[in-house]
Amino acid sequence: MVPKINEDLENTQQEEVHVDIGNGGAEGRETDDVFRIPKTSTLGPAIRNTPEQFQIAAKRAFWRNYLAGKENVKVVAPMVDQSELAFRMFMRKHGAHITVTPMIHAHLFVNDPTYRRNSLALCEADRPLIVQFCANKPETFLAACRLVEGVCDGVDLNLGCPQMVAKKGRYGAYLQDEVDLICSMVAAVRDFCAVPVSCKIRIRDCPQETIQYARRLVDAGATMLTVHGRTREMKGADTGLADWSRIREVVEAVDVPVVANGNIQMPGDVERCLAATRAAAVMSAEGLLYNPLLFANKIEESWVVAKEYLEFARRYQAGTSAIRAHIFRICHHSLLEFADLRMRVSTEHRLEDYESIVEEIRLRTRAIADNEDSRQRVALAKELFERIRIGAEKMDPIEVSRTPHWICKPYFRLSEVARETIVGEGEKTYKERRKEQLQKIADEMGLSLKQARKRERRKLNGQRTIISKRMKFPPCTRCTQPAGQGCAYVFCKKCCRWTCKQKGWDCNG
Repeated sequence: MVPKINEDLENTQQEEVHVDIGNGGAEGRETDDVFRIPKTSTLGPAIRNTPEQFQIAAKRAFWRNYLAGKENVKVVAPMVDQSELAFRMFMRKHGAHITVTPMIHAHLFVNDPTYRRNSLALCEADRPLIVQFCANKPETFLAACRLVEGVCDGVDLNLGCPQMVAKKGRYGAYLQDEVDLICSMVAAVRDFCAVPVSCKIRIRDCPQETIQYARRLVDAGATMLTVHGRTREMKGADTGLADWSRIREVVEAVDVPVVANGNIQMPGDVERCLAATRAAAVMSAEGLLYNPLLFANKIEESWVVAKEYLEFARRYQAGTSAIRAHIFRICHHSLLEFADLRMRVSTEHRLEDYESIVEEIRLRTRAIADNEDSRQRVALAKELFERIRIGAEKMDPIEVSRTPHWICKPYFRLSEVARETIVGEGEKTYKERRKEQLQKIADEMGLSLKQARKRERRKLNGQRTIISKRMKFPPCTRCTQPAGQGCAYVFCKKCCRWTCKQKGWDCNG
């Protein structure tokens, strides 16, 4: 039974509902225009749906109706700082049907206007879109969901994050032991919010407990479930393989659409997952980071993919941290070969610098690949990937890891492949070489390995600061201070605030 929702939900905030999407709202905007929820957004009183519950029924049917008749529906998973707008639009070009925002902290989103504005970038073409929140209070989760009612097609409650930060913050997969609390949050959004609510969960150790857990969420009002076929403890070096059979058990136990998540690494995995689980759609996270063309069943050179992503990053104003993370993963295998470029990726701040890094990767890989032996290796790799796609050959991590480093391929942990498949026989991996360097620094300085690592991290942060200070900004059009990078009116931060307040403008920067 769903716990009774706190009556305070009906009296959360009494201001008039107003979520203005930029100047003049979202209407009339170009599909590529980036907009954000302004700091001035307010919430009106939460009004419970009518006794007939026709609105609840309509929300419950939304995802079922959208997915009806569609085959091989692909969903981009929520990824912190990596499923940003630029990457979501990049994925839509290459086969994604539904995208999910990075996980957003509901408490900060409701109470911190600056966080609210910076955490969520949107555009009209990025639909259908699901906004994911982490929360542990019904009133906070509801308030956050109501702030995005007009800019998305659904909201999602994160119940799958297994990281230690989620344990400390009491959210994600660490809430699964408090099912009554979870159900109260889902029911609050069901009764008071205009958009459908879904949940992303992980399987439990006991199959029956997983089914009961899923049914409780559906009874509380979840209109769709995403099931990750790993337990809460399966993370990091102990990640292992997702169990698709456990996802199928949930599919057969509930009457709402289920999205399968886990083990989507190679071309053809989407179709195999759907056949094994009978899910309504498939979601991928890590697989897309290392091969963004995975949903399109394509294999391409990493620099080609990285260059195209940077075009989307420029168009949709991606932040430096997101760009850095994507270049690291798309070009992961090549950056292990080119240590100097790997260091540059760690320290650069400007989009132009990342474009030059990708160009340098292109030049170096072309020099390596421009011979008959390398062309033969690439041809054999593509043949291997095609055999795996059609199911003629089962994916072997060792065989895949031996393909040329300059093509996009999955990331394998050392527990999955032998060291010799990542580096030459008798050679050391990048992590092993790096640890030796740190140990040498520690011995010379009389420090522990942990202290040496912290010292190098501070040094790296200092390099980033120096590079940042070298960046030149245009002057503010009102004063002589440097203008903000994202200000539409080329003002400094202080002048932008003052002018927008005086003239009622809403700067996207």
